[in-house]
Amino acid sequence: MVEKLSKLIKVNPREVWADEAANFTPWLRQNIDYLAEAVGIDIQLVESEVPVGKFKVDLIGEEPGRNRPVIIENQLEKSDHDHLGKLLTYAAGKNGGMIIWISPEWRHEHRLAIEWLNENTLTDLDFFCVELEVLQIEGSSTKAPNFKVVVAPNGGIPNRFSRSSTLRTISERGQRYQDYFEGVLSQIKVQQPGLTRRKAVPESWIGLPSGKSGFGFNLAFASHQRFRLELYIDNGDQSANKANFDSLWTKKQEIEDRLGEELDWDRLNNAQACRISWYYNNPVTIMDSDDKLEALKAWTVPSFFKFREIMRPYILNLLVAQVDDYDEHMDEEQ
Repeated sequence: MVEKLSKLIKVNPREVWADEAANFTPWLRQNIDYLAEAVGIDIQLVESEVPVGKFKVDLIGEEPGRNRPVIIENQLEKSDHDHLGKLLTYAAGKNGGMIIWISPEWRHEHRLAIEWLNENTLTDLDFFCVELEVLQIEGSSTKAPNFKVVVAPNGGIPNRFSRSSTLRTISERGQRYQDYFEGVLSQIKVQQPGLTRRKAVPESWIGLPSGKSGFGFNLAFASHQRFRLELYIDNGDQSANKANFDSLWTKKQEIEDRLGEELDWDRLNNAQACRISWYYNNPVTIMDSDDKLEALKAWTVPSFFKFREIMRPYILNLLVAQVDDYDEHMDEEQ
């Protein structure tokens, strides 16, 4: 006998969020995982109501490890020309990134416009139309949000690499990168299911969230047959990145004592970003035997969790301030 099933009904979003700016945007900022799961990437939020000229973006976040902006524009009414114009303004003002437009009802003309933009704009611009639903079990008072992607770049796949590369056959090396990181992610998700929704792609590295904007954990095959775990520091401002690195540098001995390993502290003085790396002890490349890659994986997963557990308290409590005693370290490095 089939169990009696309930009926799902749609509720007007205005019954949940009376005002877009005062209610929906703050709610979304606190519950960004709903949207991240729908579009298939991790999103770390930076700030809301961000000025772009005389306009303000509802929410701006970033993809961990990529320093690519995620621009989110909300409306609780049917899609309109005003919001389409704002999206283009924000994309230009923030120089690309992932642009997500949320609406409970989509005009056909606006869906066509976003599809056209995905087909004809630069490779680092990705546009999404996302439908906002509020669902309720008939006879129940409980309501639930549901985000549905109705337009996405590349036929529904978020553009983690250039459009031209998605049209090519993946190379053997690229496929091996993807397979390796997919295996690593599977193990990470088993141990901590809510950590990331990221999927592996044919790249030599993958980024994972730290829980704080401007900081990401990367797993990367590096040059000279090396593999590293790294804390990558980049919030888009070189001086702030260096100051954050310098603050962490003052805790170097304490951090390394807790880890039981020496780290590579790369201030990267001529670059915008900085990084702190933990290298695998044995030489390895993605083209090595399955046995060597399995040994690397057996090191990568527990080491990532250990590295993340030790580093997170320092970065979550970090104060942006220059550190005077870093000069002595810089003299030694030079």
